[in-house]
Amino acid sequence: MHKKSQVKFIIYFVSTFIVLFVLLYSAGLVPGSIKSNDNDSLRVLWDKAQKGDVNSQPDQTAVVTENPTRIVISNIGVDVSVSNPNTTDIKTLDQYLLKGAVHYPGSGFLGLGNMFIFAHSAEAYVILNNKNLKAFDKLQNLKEGDTIEVYGSSKVHVYAVSSVSLVDENKALVEFDNQRNMLTLSTCNTFGAKSDRYVVEADYVGSK
Repeated sequence: MHKKSQVKFIIYFVSTFIVLFVLLYSAGLVPGSIKSNDNDSLRVLWDKAQKGDVNSQPDQTAVVTENPTRIVISNIGVDVSVSNPNTTDIKTLDQYLLKGAVHYPGSGFLGLGNMFIFAHSAEAYVILNNKNLKAFDKLQNLKEGDTIEVYGSSKVHVYAVSSVSLVDENKALVEFDNQRNMLTLSTCNTFGAKSDRYVVEADYVGSK
């Protein structure tokens, strides 16, 4: 008789526990570790991430900053190497301009921020007979939508021209705002000379 009472008590206890568990589960009060089928659990999210099913913001600390090494603008016959000096000293930059185009220190990188590249145009070439001094000749002939290819160490990054303008050198300042991925090109006769400059802005399209 005593044994039957124990069995009844166990059955009553288990039944009560199951009913209580179902009620708590329905009310969302059961901890996620107990909900083995909870689609929001860390384990499920991890599995989705491995399959590429979960959208996430990129880790900015993992972004690789890559310098340009060459720029090609087929529409105007530009194909020139790009130097990457680590100083803004005018005399030093002038020396780099003798070798081709120059990536201005402190501006953006390939596909990241506003990358500023400048070079000489034709008039200086007449004086010094150096083909690199007309690297950006005919820059003013670019039109909206024209493509610009900038080479890195492993990829070619493509930009599309959005504007071409002639500005006074005092207004040819470039905002190195990394919130916009773009390319800015500029040309003049001599770096720092008192003359008008053509400025081309282009939006980042992607890499290939």
